[in-house]
Amino acid sequence: MSTIVLVHGLWVTPRSWEHWVPYLEAQGHTVVTPTYPGFEGEVEALRADPAPIAAVTVPETVAHLEKVIGALPEKPIIMGH
Repeated sequence: MSTIVLVHGLWVTPRSWEHWVPYLEAQGHTVVTPTYPGFEGEVEALRADPAPIAAVTVPETVAHLEKVIGALPEKPIIMGH
């Protein structure tokens, strides 16, 4: 099967995909849910203190995703919201 990269939207974390990951893995796919720089914590912690994400830029986020995707062994299917 394919590798699928699920890219979360702004102001959410990879947890937004929590129900999709097991569904897609059950179909035989490898699923990658990279987090944006600064979004490594839980949603609740980021809501309480948004400082880790306050200065994250779009170019920085795109460069990070490019690095993650470029390191995969095959070209993935990329889905985002």
